[in-house]
Amino acid sequence: MKLKSVAFVSVLGFWTAFTLAGSVWVWLFLLGPNSITRLDLIRSNNILVLLIVALTVFLCGGGLWGLGIARLMNADATSMVIACALSWSATVFTFAGAISFWGISLGSLSQLAYILPYFPHSHHYSFLLIFVPVIGIVTAINGYVVTGKLGFKELRKSVGLYAGLAAALGFLTVGLILLFGLGWGVGERPGKMLSLLELCNIGAALAGGMALGWALNKSRIRLDG
Repeated sequence: MKLKSVAFVSVLGFWTAFTLAGSVWVWLFLLGPNSITRLDLIRSNNILVLLIVALTVFLCGGGLWGLGIARLMNADATSMVIACALSWSATVFTFAGAISFWGISLGSLSQLAYILPYFPHSHHYSFLLIFVPVIGIVTAINGYVVTGKLGFKELRKSVGLYAGLAAALGFLTVGLILLFGLGWGVGERPGKMLSLLELCNIGAALAGGMALGWALNKSRIRLDG
């Protein structure tokens, strides 16, 4: 792979981590106090207020992601920003809502850590079992949308699949490294679920963004050639 291609893939990977994983971090930060921050920035407990703030954060994160992709691919910025903002916020809201509903149906969100029978680190494996496929699906959908919006309609499924698999593996890899390398696991000190979630999200965004960048770069080279 040429240096220019490596730079393209790396830039898109880090931009994805900064914008998409960053938007999750901003939302968790605003939602504090929690393991991300001790600050109580949003004092209202009104669900509508929280949803509006969350929607704003994820629309901005997705829009910035789309703007970066448009600049890298010399595509129409307006349409890409709109598509990515809507795609990212819609997928996050859908799957976050589904996970929340599942947790509430069990009695509380913390009950999701007990979906597996108890064994060493079972809480952490439950965490990975839930979020790894969710992250993969969310990334695949957004990769599909981006690829189609760029005009590579015949590549939408394959690019979405590659990006989704890469993101899922990135999330899983970071989660296992934190557990076995640092001893950070869900339900085990010093690990905190939200902190672990954000660290794993960064790994997923880097891996998924780089996979997307690799596929888009190959398509761009083929068109230029």
